[in-house]
Amino acid sequence: MGQVLVVEDDGFTRMLLCSQLRELGHEIVGDVATSAEAMLLLRSSRPTLVILDLDLGPGPSGVDVAYAVRKFVPSSGILVLSTYVDIRLIGDFRPLPPGAVFMVKRSLSDVSTLQAAMAAATDRELAQEIHRLQRTQRLGRLRDGQVEIMRLVASGLSNAEIAKARDIEEASVAKAVARLINQLDLSSAHARSPRVLITQAYFGFVAGAMPTRIGTSSS
Repeated sequence: MGQVLVVEDDGFTRMLLCSQLRELGHEIVGDVATSAEAMLLLRSSRPTLVILDLDLGPGPSGVDVAYAVRKFVPSSGILVLSTYVDIRLIGDFRPLPPGAVFMVKRSLSDVSTLQAAMAAATDRELAQEIHRLQRTQRLGRLRDGQVEIMRLVASGLSNAEIAKARDIEEASVAKAVARLINQLDLSSAHARSPRVLITQAYFGFVAGAMPTRIGTSSS
C-alpha cells in the first residue's frame, strides 16, 4: 500500500476520499485544500501517489500542482480528478505532465474503479496508454450497441447489471467488452484494467463532442 497526498478544496469530498483510502490500507501523508499547502507538503514528504482536484479555486490549479509533483517527487503517481470532462474548460490549455492520469469524478462510481485509476496513475506505461486513448477519437468505428455498452460501463454498472438493463446474457456483455477493448486498440498488456480504460474512452468522446459555444474550442 502506498503513501497518498490528497489535494481537494471541498472539505466533505476530501474527508470521504481520505476515509476510503484508509479503508483500502493506504497511508495519508497529507490532506489539504489549496495548492499552496500542497506545494509545502511536496517539499517535506515523498508520496507515492498524489490525488488532486483540477479546480482548486482562485490561484494555481491542479495542473500547476501536477507539474510541481513532477518537479519535486518525479517518481510519484498523479491522479487528477475533476467535475469537468475536459481540462480546457477551466481555461488551462496545457497538457498534464507525462504519466498523469485524468479522471472525471462521476466516473469513479465504485471502489474498484478508484483502485484501478490509482493503479494506472502509479504505472507509467498504463498512464501513457490512457493519455493516448484520451487523445484518440475512435467513436465512428463503433456500433450503437457498443457505444451504449461503453456508456453503461462508464456509469459504473457491472456486467450483470448491464445484461439486465439491455435484456441480454451476461456472457454477451463480456464479449462486447472484449470487442470494445479490441476496437479501441487497448494493449493486451493492460487487460487487467479494461473498465477504467473504457471509461476514459467514453468521457474522452464526451469531452470532444461538447459544443464550442461554452467557451472552449474543439481540437
